[in-house]
Amino acid sequence: MFHLGGSSTHACQTHSRREMLQFGACSAIGLGLPHWAATQVAGESRLRPKAKSVLLVWMWGGPSHHEMWDPKPNAPAPIRGPFRPIATSVPDTRISELLPMTARCADRFSIVRSMAHDQTDHNVGGTITLTGNIAGAQASGGLPFPGRVRPSVGSLVSYLTRDRVADWPAYTVIGPSCVVSGAPLRGQQAESLGAAHDPFRLEGFSFDHGVRIPASLETVGDVGTSRLSDRRRLLSRLDAEQRRLEESGAVDQYSGFRQRAFGLLTSSRAKASLQLDAEPDAVRDRYGRTVFGQNCVVARRLIESGVPFVQVNWSGDAEDEQQGGDGGWDLHYRLFERMQDRYCPIFDRAFSALIEDMHERGLLESTIVLAMGEFGRSPKISEIGGREHWPFGYSIVATGGGIEPGRVVGATSGDGGYPATRPIHPVDVHCTVLENLGLDRLRLFEKEVLLLGSPIAELG
Repeated sequence: MFHLGGSSTHACQTHSRREMLQFGACSAIGLGLPHWAATQVAGESRLRPKAKSVLLVWMWGGPSHHEMWDPKPNAPAPIRGPFRPIATSVPDTRISELLPMTARCADRFSIVRSMAHDQTDHNVGGTITLTGNIAGAQASGGLPFPGRVRPSVGSLVSYLTRDRVADWPAYTVIGPSCVVSGAPLRGQQAESLGAAHDPFRLEGFSFDHGVRIPASLETVGDVGTSRLSDRRRLLSRLDAEQRRLEESGAVDQYSGFRQRAFGLLTSSRAKASLQLDAEPDAVRDRYGRTVFGQNCVVARRLIESGVPFVQVNWSGDAEDEQQGGDGGWDLHYRLFERMQDRYCPIFDRAFSALIEDMHERGLLESTIVLAMGEFGRSPKISEIGGREHWPFGYSIVATGGGIEPGRVVGATSGDGGYPATRPIHPVDVHCTVLENLGLDRLRLFEKEVLLLGSPIAELG
């Protein structure tokens, strides 16, 4: 770790202590952080984009890597659990028997088994994972870490693609905003990038209503699209005069919101992407008739319609129902029976269907798909049949959009507790995403946002 302005910041493996001291010397003579960072990522923006979009499956609560991606069959019983590993479509790669459908398409994705950070609280771990930085993170009932919260990775993509012309917002989240114990997860918004790059939120699928168009997007009374267009032209003329008098970030944010609203109100194509009834029953059955499964169908439809960043939230609360939540992955007790009976079957069907469906439609080649939570679960099984929070070594899955499939990156120790090789921080995932999208992270300096990480070379 090294310190910038009093706040702790992730130091990448690619930079030695000597390099950090050289950086400090450069700052002292006036070269500064932007110059140093520019020398580290120079040329990234010249790379040809490998991807057009990102689909993040956000597994809020901390899914157990032991029961999913990194089983340890040779560990003692108090660590390995009751489930065995099974073969996948990739030779020598095994995952849990709870994911049989996903095992059959393992040649389409890669597993990163050596993810690691050092924060065991849901909200702090979530902030680190969604923003790549601990700044401003706050544990439930605790004091916030120094510094201001950084923008979420989806907001970074929204900001860096802000010149695109499209009806649908660049960053769309399907599912509720994330909390734990009533405290909101920091790092879900755009922060310094401006409210125009906050996520556009969809409630997601429900068995009672399907996927509803947000009430704010419905036209009011008899105000049709032609009248809305007339009003837009009038507002544009008024704005031309107003901007001669005002230079306000708030005005710019309002303008961005209004542009999005008009685009959604007047675009039948945008709202059509939410119409699940247009999907054949066989496709919807393939994903599973669950909230998560149907939300994954909506996510795929939004990717098809050209949305650069789509996030599917497994739940709104990190905690499971028995702890007062709404079904998050925080399984401190009865972990094994619930992973077997509910969590893994729902995820296995939906995730494998998403991967295969996107491949068959030609979407996977241009779309990065990530499945990850804020951390994993502890090696030792607790006395009440669960596993505790564990950020020190865990797994994520990545595929599509230039990600090399069929690989396992890194490894954990024999108990699944710590990286044995190649520790990787969440900020490195962000850098990989931006690089594969062909987006220049140096452009974030104008908003005082810095990603001190490196793309994961093994995935390229």
